[in-house]
Amino acid sequence: MKILALQASPRKKGNTNRVLDEMIKGAEDNGHEVIKYYLEKLDISPCSGCEICSKGKDCRYDDDGAEIINQLAEGASIILASPIYFGQMTAQAKTIVDRFYSIFNNPDKKFNGKAAMIFTHAYPNKDIYKPYIKLTEAQPFLNNTELEYIETLEVAGVKFIGDADNAEDDLRKAYEIGQKF
Repeated sequence: MKILALQASPRKKGNTNRVLDEMIKGAEDNGHEVIKYYLEKLDISPCSGCEICSKGKDCRYDDDGAEIINQLAEGASIILASPIYFGQMTAQAKTIVDRFYSIFNNPDKKFNGKAAMIFTHAYPNKDIYKPYIKLTEAQPFLNNTELEYIETLEVAGVKFIGDADNAEDDLRKAYEIGQKF
């Protein structure tokens, strides 16, 4: 199975990346091919709502986002990893998630794989973002894709680079989720 690991933190060596690497390791140890994308470094235009996809055509943008979208439409699975900034996923994550519309809205395309998410944040407990995380699981994954949704890993209390190294239970859980692909 091909898995796209979308690293949506602007910190290439931050906590989100550390947790994502553990999930990738679990998937690779289970025999899967993982391609990691640093969304911060890619040229991804936001969805314009032009509806060309509803006519069975590819998205009008021929950018790095199209490469990701095309692989998802061909059956790749996905791990979306983002820190939570000001109560939501990063702009880098949201931009590619909005482009999922070009598969969902296209009568000739569909998702066919598995999905998991990682959210990291500085807040010390996990209750504050639970409603947001549940909403993000539902929209887009559970309500608008055919992807088999595995799980979301929330890692709390990781503010400074390196904090995730001390989140041993969460790192272990990330590896275990990776094994479920």
